[in-house]
Amino acid sequence: MSLIREIKPLEEERLGWMAATFESVLDLVFIADLKDRFIYANPAALKKLGYTREELIGKTGKLIMSERNPKNLREEVLQKTLEPPYIWEGEVINVTKEGHEYCAYLKTALVRNKRGEPIGMTGISRDITEQKKEQEELESYAKKLEKANQELRKTQEQLLRTEKLAAVGVLSAGLAHEIGNPLASISSLVQLLQRKKPDEKIAESLENIQGHVQRISWIIQNVRDFTKEDQQSFMAVDLEEILRNSLQRICLQRNEKRIEIQTKFEPHLPRVSAEASQLSQAFNNIFINAFEAMGEEGKLEIFAQCFVKDMVQISIKDSGRGIPKENMRKIFEPFFTTKEVGKGQGLGLSVSYGIIKSFGGDIRVESIVGEGSKFEILLKKYL
Repeated sequence: MSLIREIKPLEEERLGWMAATFESVLDLVFIADLKDRFIYANPAALKKLGYTREELIGKTGKLIMSERNPKNLREEVLQKTLEPPYIWEGEVINVTKEGHEYCAYLKTALVRNKRGEPIGMTGISRDITEQKKEQEELESYAKKLEKANQELRKTQEQLLRTEKLAAVGVLSAGLAHEIGNPLASISSLVQLLQRKKPDEKIAESLENIQGHVQRISWIIQNVRDFTKEDQQSFMAVDLEEILRNSLQRICLQRNEKRIEIQTKFEPHLPRVSAEASQLSQAFNNIFINAFEAMGEEGKLEIFAQCFVKDMVQISIKDSGRGIPKENMRKIFEPFFTTKEVGKGQGLGLSVSYGIIKSFGGDIRVESIVGEGSKFEILLKKYL
């Protein structure tokens, strides 16, 4: 009996310390019975929620849970607290007596007596509204930073591409000077030999030589035209007419019959600021690229519409083989090609890029290998 008398004051003192701790902590502390009815709430909880102890005791947790919580959240909390694992923690939206909602982090656990029998539940909650707000702001800043980094990378890529094109321009000018005269001499000599009516074998060789001379001349002239910085006078160009004529021309040249072509142009499409022949060349190159990517059959979609206040958007989508990810950054670079040697100079898309940029427009591409590519072109309206 003396031992019991000694232990009892110690137990009462321990309980007193626990009660004092609950009363003084800044976190919200709740104790409820097995039916989720409050039997205790510490001062911090009462102050935060705006209820008196009498108003809260006997009420269920539903009173302080916002309707904006997931539908079955309260049932989930009770189930996991009353059944294994006998604990639950996570975010909830609570609501005060005045109707103010706030985000809280809640931890619950099952309470047992000395015999191990469940007698109630305890919950500790902390207002994390400001933390959530700060986290959302950080995530927003992170997204903005990532977007800025992406824009910076694009700008760097465009700058590098511009520098490469400028270097090509200088190189092509030198090539035109150094190679132009010898090419002219070779061409004249070939023509002179052809007039002498050589035998069939020599005539065929001369024709091949002349073809290669013309091809070299065309490449040099194409690059020079592409990279020159002469001032251009832009005019009001009928975009729909350019697109239709360009598409028809390429289809006739390639005798395309098994490619399904779908066009959709916004009614009363505004004219764009450009030079008609160069714009036609830009679209020719993109169409040729699309047809070559599709092979003998496929689907080509061409859409045009007003994009923003002063721009028109053109979308050219093919169902071709697509562009591998490692090639996406190179496709607008001069002389880049995946074709066999002699079957392409790698100038088509780079020429289109230079022409569209010279009009103050923009061109970009999206592609999935095995599904196709989509070129998005922006051109300025003629104002």
